[in-house]
Amino acid sequence: MEDLVVEDAVVEDAVVDEPGSEMVTQVAVALPGMSQAGAFTAKVVTWDASAAATRLGQQDAARHLAEAGLRWVSTGRCTDRRRSSCTSLDSIRYGTLMRLIELKRASDCDITVTGGTEVGHSTGRYSHGNGYKVDIAHNKCIDAYIKGKFRRQKSRGDGSALYRPPSDSATPSAVYADERTHWDIFFP
Repeated sequence: MEDLVVEDAVVEDAVVDEPGSEMVTQVAVALPGMSQAGAFTAKVVTWDASAAATRLGQQDAARHLAEAGLRWVSTGRCTDRRRSSCTSLDSIRYGTLMRLIELKRASDCDITVTGGTEVGHSTGRYSHGNGYKVDIAHNKCIDAYIKGKFRRQKSRGDGSALYRPPSDSATPSAVYADERTHWDIFFP
């Protein structure tokens, strides 16, 4: 059986199990020239933006990443946020994690987290340690997506090129810094 690809379909109605839920039980779809093409059950991943500042523990954050098909690696093979050789997700902001998952879905690229909330990063209000930033590994797919989809702004003091989504985006603009060994990403 072949997959049917439909452009310009409109979701007319969706019933969500609960606010912030990841399950949509019924979806009605309309196609151009047809009043209603049909209804079906689908899993639609959403997230509650009002919970963006909520801090997640290591296990919950790792579970969200794994469920979305993202990986994380640690040079020290550990998750202790007090050790710079570890990759910790402990106390990462829910909004940061969800925006990273959105990047994975939008780009359809493999994404590997290489840095999170562990010590060793610059400090400040919007820092790794405060859960606003993550590092991801370079790969051809994500490099091409970020450089092709987002505007290059300028360079940071360390020479890293900065990329931002178009300013007409509905969500506050992320900043993608193209460091030598990885992408350093700030999600406000």
